[in-house]
Amino acid sequence: MQIIEQYSTPFYKNIIDMPPSMVRKLWKRSNILVLDIRTPQEYVEHHIPGSLLIPMDYLEVLQEYFSDKEVAVICEHGNRARYATYGMPHLYKKKAIYMIGGIVGWMSMGYEVVSGMDENGTKWEQWLDEKLK
Repeated sequence: MQIIEQYSTPFYKNIIDMPPSMVRKLWKRSNILVLDIRTPQEYVEHHIPGSLLIPMDYLEVLQEYFSDKEVAVICEHGNRARYATYGMPHLYKKKAIYMIGGIVGWMSMGYEVVSGMDENGTKWEQWLDEKLK
């Protein structure tokens, strides 16, 4: 049996599809930034510790804060994250990882999540205020 740990398309060399297990390995080694593109309400309910919230509607406006980093893009089920990686490939200068199954897949594996708002959940609002001044 062959186990596929990651998938990459020939059209977008910097975008890779990975299951939560592989994303977690990279996250544990601090090799990637976990970019949560859900709404603030969803983030408060549950999120991956240390993940950075930038709601999908603000990705293009705030791309300077993450485009130079290797990121794993996540949402609740994976649909918005797929659009944010493959539909907006110009946002990522380095590697962008689409996490298959979203945070639901992450939680189904029993991986760590926390609830509540933290500093990483409010940075996007501060950055947006700075841009609007």
